[in-house]
Amino acid sequence: MTDTSKVLVIGLDGATFDLIRPWAAQGKLPTFRRLLAEGVSGDLESTVPPVTSPAWPTFMTGKNPGRHGVFDYIRERQGQFDLVNGASINGATIWEILSARGRRVGVMNVPVTYPPRPVNGFIITGLLSPRGAEFTYPPGFLRPYERALGPYRIVPDVQYKEGNEDAFIADIDNLIEQRARYALRLMQDQPWDFMMVHFLALDLLQHALWRHMDPSHPAHDAQQAARYGDAILHGYQKIDQAVGRLLAQAGEDTTVVLMSDHGFGPLHGMVNINVLLLQAGLLHLKRDPLTRLKYVLFRLGLTPSAVYRWLARLGLQNITVKVSKRARNKVMGRFLSFADVDWSRTVAYSIGHVGQVYINLNGRQPRGIVRPEEYEAVRRRVIEVLGTLRNPITGQPLVDRILTREQVCAGPYCERGPDLHLVMDGYRYIACPLFATNGRIITEQIRGDSGCHRSNGIFLARGPALQQGARIRGARIVDLAPTLLHLMDEAVPDDMDGRVLHEIFRPAFEETHAVHYQVVATVESRVAGTLSSEEEAEIAERLRGLGYLG
Repeated sequence: MTDTSKVLVIGLDGATFDLIRPWAAQGKLPTFRRLLAEGVSGDLESTVPPVTSPAWPTFMTGKNPGRHGVFDYIRERQGQFDLVNGASINGATIWEILSARGRRVGVMNVPVTYPPRPVNGFIITGLLSPRGAEFTYPPGFLRPYERALGPYRIVPDVQYKEGNEDAFIADIDNLIEQRARYALRLMQDQPWDFMMVHFLALDLLQHALWRHMDPSHPAHDAQQAARYGDAILHGYQKIDQAVGRLLAQAGEDTTVVLMSDHGFGPLHGMVNINVLLLQAGLLHLKRDPLTRLKYVLFRLGLTPSAVYRWLARLGLQNITVKVSKRARNKVMGRFLSFADVDWSRTVAYSIGHVGQVYINLNGRQPRGIVRPEEYEAVRRRVIEVLGTLRNPITGQPLVDRILTREQVCAGPYCERGPDLHLVMDGYRYIACPLFATNGRIITEQIRGDSGCHRSNGIFLARGPALQQGARIRGARIVDLAPTLLHLMDEAVPDDMDGRVLHEIFRPAFEETHAVHYQVVATVESRVAGTLSSEEEAEIAERLRGLGYLG
């Protein structure tokens, strides 16, 4: 039996039920309120860490990062890094699986999909797509629409900084409107069985403006809150309106799934884990005079964060995107960095967005010194040191949990991932992604962000085969790909880590639709597509502007 109903997935980056449920109950989000009453909902557990770059590939493939190979925006190279992209993902995505089975698909703006890969339909890539590059399949797909709908925008034109809130919010509003306008037109013009539309707006608003609506936030200012305290609510209302229009276009027979890659909450500060490891003797610097001088200057305040603040005061914080990679590297070489680390004496270091630590393991890292038989003892020592971190406000231990690599992932690429993952004060504190922002162990977020990710995203779905008004528990983002395939009566590849969420379906559907599995003989391995140095610089600067590279 073949289920011919359509499926529309709406990805709301960073959406959280912590805000949606109370606002919907108050009547401020009428579309969400209706969907909560008519459909099935529940928290959606993200990846560890709950970051956009591993979470979306996990959604696309139904596999954990140890099987698809993407752990962060950056791929660690012993203190150096390069950026991931869609070609970094190992394994087929749900839209590639459906395409191979003759289903028509349309995919709009999902992160980590550049460069676009052929599908039976169309794809518009999302975050991490360089400006000016070919970001659609088929090539030139959007050109016929631009005259009527305007040039398509993947990301905002205005990066948030304190003082430009009005321009930032207006730009986000425009981005939501344009995304909805294009989605509605493409849903009408293009044949599709599976359609996905991604909205980045909520993630950006919550990163920048959380403190204005949260009186308990250390950076809350009553005067600023009077102006911008409703900005995030306004963003959710714009999304609520856009979702309502998409639902009307899709029709009652279409199954609609709203989901987010992670949730959101307040951000109180940053942790320079490498400074802690340096002070504990687990990370060492070179002994040459230049490195010693850089370290002294670093301790005195000559740091990337200080330079950023100077540039921001002059309105020049985005100037680095206009500077060549060679010139930028030359400038950064003046600061203390991973280039100054003595790897012959270093046993552990941190690199990654939330709080990831790597052991400098011999045979894995290029200059690894920790012998495999020493690994567990070294890791225990690192855990002890991390446990000494204290919350600067309460004086209590800052680290809630330290998860080992094997607790977080499994699969052929698991060894590429971090050896330890930190959860600090419920993610109210995160780590500096690269070496360190300044010489202090605990510091402020230099861009002024006041919100950050949480582990629980949202799952909310309505359709003919689904429960009505039900609330579920235990759903994970890795479960969505197999569940959607089952919903469309398609076989689930047996190499997926996720499970089918049987609890969301009506009994009548379950009685007539058994889960079918497809044996996958080999694991597809892809080689990451290369970006030019200018493209990589642009993407890196965009990620810095969004707070993902410090």
